[in-house]
Amino acid sequence: MKKLLFTTEKPSSMLLTKKKLILSFLNMYSLYLFKKEKIFSQAVSNDFNLNFPDGKPISWKLRISQIRGPTFTKKFLLSSTARLKKHFFIGNVNLSKISNKTSISVTNLDFYNPQYIHSYEFSSVEINKITSKLKKFKPDYIWICVGNPKQEILSYRLYSAYPSVYLNVGAATDFLLETKREAPNSWRKLGLEWLYRLVTDFKYSQKKVWKSFLALGYLDSVGIKK
Repeated sequence: MKKLLFTTEKPSSMLLTKKKLILSFLNMYSLYLFKKEKIFSQAVSNDFNLNFPDGKPISWKLRISQIRGPTFTKKFLLSSTARLKKHFFIGNVNLSKISNKTSISVTNLDFYNPQYIHSYEFSSVEINKITSKLKKFKPDYIWICVGNPKQEILSYRLYSAYPSVYLNVGAATDFLLETKREAPNSWRKLGLEWLYRLVTDFKYSQKKVWKSFLALGYLDSVGIKK
């Protein structure tokens, strides 16, 4: 049985290795997609991809620490290390606000907001357009903020055209800039982040939450990457 593998490494330490990698923060909905969507399974199962457990049930099952994408993103972008690097964001990101919030010079920031798609995969035209912008800007870190499973599949496609450091962080920049409400810390500690999302954004979250509960039956499909 193919397993969804997670690393026990810390994302901050992996960024210091200067290796070209894809970092993904996966939750129970991700586990559901891993079992149901072949392209998603391919995207998160390769030698250049590292998965971190951004979900209490997964971290409990594997007995490793939960690593939340939003928490890591905020901490790293506010660090002195990040200020010296070039960052490219894929998604609807306000660079001026990012610069003001993080003290990263706006000259070290760039972004591209692709057109919204209903399917999981962006077109080859969009892939080529993004690749061209990356080659021109030459970022140290590429932050993909379009939500799963689109972001994991997109980084998988882009990596083959432009190997670099990709970070699939979803709504993390929205939380950093406070354009979206993040679950309070007390809810997160109890593993009830899903309930907060359901209460505050029922229309968007209901299907994901339901599929996340279905994924509880797939927890034997997670493992540690050796």
